[in-house]
Amino acid sequence: MMKKVMILGSGGREHALGWKIGQSDEVSEVIYAPGNAGTQEERGRNISIDGSKKDNFSTLLDFVNSEGVDMVVVGPEAPLADGVVDYFNSKGYSRIFGPTQKASVLESDKFFSFDIMNELRLPQARSVKCYSTDEAVRTINERTSNRGIVIKARGLTGGKGVTVCDLMEQALSEIRDHAGKYGPEVLIAERLFGQEFSVFGISDGTRVSPLEISIQDHKPLLDNDRGPNTGGMGAYSPAPIASALVVRNVADNIMTPIVQRMKEQGTEYKGFVYGGMIMTDQGPKVIEFNIRFGDPECQPAMMMLRSDLYRTLSSSLDGKLDQIRMEFNSGAACCVVLASQGYPESYKKGLPIGGLEEANKIQGVKVFHAGTRLDNGQILTSGGRVLGVTGYSSNGVADAQRIAYEGVAKINVPGDFHYRKDIASKALS
Repeated sequence: MMKKVMILGSGGREHALGWKIGQSDEVSEVIYAPGNAGTQEERGRNISIDGSKKDNFSTLLDFVNSEGVDMVVVGPEAPLADGVVDYFNSKGYSRIFGPTQKASVLESDKFFSFDIMNELRLPQARSVKCYSTDEAVRTINERTSNRGIVIKARGLTGGKGVTVCDLMEQALSEIRDHAGKYGPEVLIAERLFGQEFSVFGISDGTRVSPLEISIQDHKPLLDNDRGPNTGGMGAYSPAPIASALVVRNVADNIMTPIVQRMKEQGTEYKGFVYGGMIMTDQGPKVIEFNIRFGDPECQPAMMMLRSDLYRTLSSSLDGKLDQIRMEFNSGAACCVVLASQGYPESYKKGLPIGGLEEANKIQGVKVFHAGTRLDNGQILTSGGRVLGVTGYSSNGVADAQRIAYEGVAKINVPGDFHYRKDIASKALS
């Protein structure tokens, strides 16, 4: 019998997950709660319930039961931290993919992840937990070296809560602004140097099975990694800095021990695991853990994945992940994020977007929507990161990058989008 799958969320990650799940010959329909202007063009439909909001969990479950939805996949971190999995499980629905509220502390509490890595002696930046701004100021004064220092917010920040400082003066000036945005509790961390890469895995509560391709995200707003941190301005895969062997090593020797320790402590972790890593002179070290797939890393990853994602997630929920091995296409994929002018601060919404059909007609291009909505047949901007123009080529990174930017050139909006011109260039240098 064909299955219905629901995706919670409305961003580019959710569009990419639904697009891939919809390719399974076991899936009849993908339902997005609430989705965006792009998701309803896929093999499925949007519903008006925003599944990422806690107040809607009860209505959402009623819909899932009445429609006979076989599986719910949670995209963003907020509903996981708010306990959507616990709520569904408590009402007898177990086919929801993602960690429980208790397990979500791996991302929602930087102090927890720092402590569990310390306990397991896993490679990470030397850090100090600070519970107040005064404590953070003292630590910055004591710990800042000529290599700088890093301020990391304790809670959820939508990927924007890390500030890298070159000088002590900069860190002291930033800390109060940082506390105003994200609260007084911070990790003051040693600054690590090297190229960053992301490792994604799927946990069935006992082991972590990785997507055996590394991905490189581009967090800063401007070319050459300058400007403020954003939710991510683009990503590509695979990243030459980390081979499939490195990825497997991270999953086996860093992620799996954490999942196993959490289980020993009575907190089973099932769902996506995201390791933000950095390749230092001493080898890979952990920058952070997230409890969901990255955005925009999900977009190139889904272009690279050859296996049936529905079947993989289903096996994970059944505790049979050891029976699955994910396979990938050869070549590379590159995703360029088109953002509203003014992002990550204030920006206009409701601008008409042109050229989407022309971009999607290019061989190898898939435009994933994020901050878009449909109004009387016209696709409009509705967020900061609007589109993820993703190119795939079997010929490798250079060609995937070329194809992606060819797609970018076709798309327009009044006042133009902001985007980085150097996504994937590190792979080519």
